[in-house]
Amino acid sequence: MEEISNRALISRLYSSSNQHLEDTKFDLENWAEWYQVVQDLTIPEKMVYVIVKLNQAVTNGGFTDFYESSLGIFTPEIIHVLTEIKAVASAEIVTSTLAVVNPKGLLDNEYKTMVFNIQLTEEQQTQLYTQDIGYDGLHDQENLEDLLGNYLQELIK
Repeated sequence: MEEISNRALISRLYSSSNQHLEDTKFDLENWAEWYQVVQDLTIPEKMVYVIVKLNQAVTNGGFTDFYESSLGIFTPEIIHVLTEIKAVASAEIVTSTLAVVNPKGLLDNEYKTMVFNIQLTEEQQTQLYTQDIGYDGLHDQENLEDLLGNYLQELIK
């Protein structure tokens, strides 16, 4: 079997997941359809999709952008994947954002319905900004590309 770098593996899986989403032609205004299409991906594709989407959103606009772009429907899966790949500090930060956007502790479909079109208050945005700083500070301590790539390399052996 050919040797493939973590970056190339992640890139291939992300491209594959994106192609699947494009081919499915689901209604992006319907969280349940989007969520189901992502659930239908292979486990490696799903892991890569949710982590790359998290990282893109938080890097470009912070957790405010992450939640206001409706990616928050995947927060429970993201926390699970981060924990699975041993990105414990990242998982803790993402978990702490849940308390900001979901103070009532809604679960499952109630949570997804609430967070899908969320408009964050100024106070919530300020609280999330604190998490942005913590997340940005983890890059040297907890490299998600390495952790995810190493996990996936073991998974596909």
